[in-house]
Amino acid sequence: MSDDKLNRIEETLSYQEKQIDDLSEMVILQGAELEALKKHMIRMHDKITTLEDTSPEGKNLSSIEQAARDKPPHY
Repeated sequence: MSDDKLNRIEETLSYQEKQIDDLSEMVILQGAELEALKKHMIRMHDKITTLEDTSPEGKNLSSIEQAARDKPPHY
């Protein structure tokens, strides 16, 4: 194998290794972001559930029905 051809193969391999490392880092960051969003979503769900449970008039209303009932007078 010629030196020129070997150099091109090494360059290609080096480039591909860099791409794999970059993609791996991106996946790790997105995984952390997904976990944070899941935690946030669980907190929001708990808050909504608490609000629905503590509403004296909203015992049998869904969130959408309760929001429609409580809309400001200028709507």
